[in-house]
Amino acid sequence: MKKIITIAAILVLVGSSCRKEAEYMPYIGENGQLAYSTYTEQFDYLWRVLSTGYVFWDVDTTDWDAMYERYLPAFQELDEKYERQGFVPTEELQTLYTGLVSGLVDHHLTFRVRNLHPAPDDQNAAVSVTPYALEIPTRDYYYESAGEENQGIQIFLQNIENQYTVETHESCVAYEPNLGMSVTYHYILFRLPDGRKIPYLWQSSAGIMPIMLQNGEGAQLLDHYFRAITETPREQLAGIILDNRCNRGGYQDDLDFLIGNYLNEKTEIMKTRYKEGPGRLEHSPWTPYYIFPNTRYHRDITAENIPYVILCDINSVSMGEIEPMTIKAVLPTAHTIGERTHGGTGPLQPANCIDLNYGGPFGISNLSVGHYVYTSTFEAQISGKVWEGIGHTPDEIVLRKDYNGDFKPQLDAAFQYIIGH
Repeated sequence: MKKIITIAAILVLVGSSCRKEAEYMPYIGENGQLAYSTYTEQFDYLWRVLSTGYVFWDVDTTDWDAMYERYLPAFQELDEKYERQGFVPTEELQTLYTGLVSGLVDHHLTFRVRNLHPAPDDQNAAVSVTPYALEIPTRDYYYESAGEENQGIQIFLQNIENQYTVETHESCVAYEPNLGMSVTYHYILFRLPDGRKIPYLWQSSAGIMPIMLQNGEGAQLLDHYFRAITETPREQLAGIILDNRCNRGGYQDDLDFLIGNYLNEKTEIMKTRYKEGPGRLEHSPWTPYYIFPNTRYHRDITAENIPYVILCDINSVSMGEIEPMTIKAVLPTAHTIGERTHGGTGPLQPANCIDLNYGGPFGISNLSVGHYVYTSTFEAQISGKVWEGIGHTPDEIVLRKDYNGDFKPQLDAAFQYIIGH
């Protein structure tokens, strides 16, 4: 109760077009609730919580104080408009919040706000801003997806048999209840004309660890892929392919398999930190994230000089792009092919832990408190740099855009790299 009173007291200070020095804003986390009655109070509150809880202020170039000065008068005008006509068009609110947050670098960010006083016939009455959806189409290699991504991958896989010999092709859809999503897998064992083999895996999301624990069809498929890598004699194993194109992210524990299988010792793969105070630059110290050798499917691919190719594209997001970045950073025989990835590299904390620090999502997703902001909890540093909003640039650029949406040329490049290695 004391926390709510403190927040409400801050809102009373909003009364002029000049912002006071930022007062302490308690970070109320994902389940926090707050009542506000005006557009000015709503704006002030959201600006202040992002000022406190946004983890990327060290790399984001947005002048957040200038944004306050610029937009406060506009929100005050919305309150005046409501007093005159009894409602405010949602599109006007959308325009203001888009201008406020669209330039933020967090490529996980989804900013949703309910219109406090919509028109009587407004069935939506909610504003939504996703900065990445505005930035990514500006890239010169951007393309519109030709239909649903998984369907596109499956059409591509049906066509590859015309060029490559397929010894084994297994596919399945495994449901992961904690993420509330289904993960589609394709495991293919390719055979080259000289008889050597290439184990290939495409995954729609990063869910290897929980899927393996379920011990169902998905676990069996993954077991076949990893065993093909670990048990195929060296003279018969040409290389490995992990296909992360259109991978929407998921669990960091995937790296225990995708990197840990090939390590001989504990290895740092990245560093992370979070907000531990209300100041914009009050971060925790950088904390190393280690991967340990996984003895279940162990093979020293570095010592055996086995090429490990990871495919990625503009639709590789979150763990879908952290995986190729960290694999490349740690394993000497790793080689990435495709397109510069999405740029959402900041990990998120589980919802039940969100109040333990000063950052991450806040509000309630059904907008019952008027807002929900989904934003990264942690900042990640890989190879000494924060890649948020940038993503991973592959070793070898092969653009899907150049081939009218066809996925196959990127796989062709992977085969050519392995054959020529």
